[in-house]
Amino acid sequence: MENKIKKYIVMSKFGHSDRFMLEKQFINRHSADYYANLMKEEKEYDDIEYFLFEQSVAYNNKKEDSRKEEEYEDSIPF
Repeated sequence: MENKIKKYIVMSKFGHSDRFMLEKQFINRHSADYYANLMKEEKEYDDIEYFLFEQSVAYNNKKEDSRKEEEYEDSIPF
């Protein structure tokens, strides 16, 4: 059985904070949306927001990118 990449990540953040917390990872967006909606309905915490992040690049599986730093849109060096 092949392990599927859980590329949809639900994270949360309290309104007074600038840090995200990992909630759960999913293999499809439908499951991530369903989970986030359940958590919103549960209202376990006041002032908490949920966010969906999607993995777009697996760096350890990515071939060397030949683009120069200045070609990146955000121009933030690593």
